[in-house]
Amino acid sequence: MGANSATIVANPRARGMRRFDTEEALRRLDERGYEARLELPDSPAGTAEAAGRAAARGDGFVFVLGGDGTVRLAAGAMVGSESALAVLPGGTANVWAKEAGIPRNLMRALDAHLDGQQVSMDLGRANDEPFLLMAGIGWDAEIAATVTPALKRKLGVLAYVLHGIPMLPRLRTTEVAWAAEGESAEERAGLIVVSNTRLYGGFLMFSMGASARDGQLDACIFTPRTAAEALGQAIRVVVRRHSGVEGVRELRTPGFEVRTPGLPVQLDGDVVGETPVTLTVERGAIRMSVPAGPLAPVLWE
Repeated sequence: MGANSATIVANPRARGMRRFDTEEALRRLDERGYEARLELPDSPAGTAEAAGRAAARGDGFVFVLGGDGTVRLAAGAMVGSESALAVLPGGTANVWAKEAGIPRNLMRALDAHLDGQQVSMDLGRANDEPFLLMAGIGWDAEIAATVTPALKRKLGVLAYVLHGIPMLPRLRTTEVAWAAEGESAEERAGLIVVSNTRLYGGFLMFSMGASARDGQLDACIFTPRTAAEALGQAIRVVVRRHSGVEGVRELRTPGFEVRTPGLPVQLDGDVVGETPVTLTVERGAIRMSVPAGPLAPVLWE
């Protein structure tokens, strides 16, 4: 198989599977001249393996149907290949699909990839774990850890809201030792978001100038002294006016390290463990399929 072949790797548990006609998708690929196959892995590790096999075969497209967590695992397995990672948004928030302008309708998304363009894109790493979008350390990971996969599939982003609101009074800052290129500190922080892309959760932006093609990560560190200050910072994030606000530190760096142990870490919505963690970026590691037309700002160089 090769450039005229394609594989659809679909997470059977993804929210979008119930609205995805696999036979129609394979028929469309066949009509476009692609020798197509369907893979339905039964685990996250299986998703990565299936995507890696397709890339090793040299498939022109590796379509991945699932959420951002599924996509990050596929991306990690496709590093350095010439196969294009083509996202079919079938998950909870589908953050990357929104940012890249990929249609929500799965068949339209498939057609958009076939008629689209391909660009190189950076991939983040948290120790050995890949992330496409961003890493969250502290409060967001703490909230995400309370949301079960079943509840996330049922309620989507609302699951995080319903679990997060009751937790807000209990959230506390922690003494955090961190280091970046040419800069380090030890300070009380509540949340650290280190971004490869811009969009967070489908509607927020912590790092509005982030580029997924510059070989850099954009860190946003929140160090509120009081609950009122934390609330003010949160409101500023929602209205995208947090840059330059007291208690919000921003920096751009090729690597970021949190040395303090025991803080929860999430990558693209998946809670993967705890600190200490070293975040790095692999420039141009992924060949990404996106719709035709002007590139989304996050893909500008």
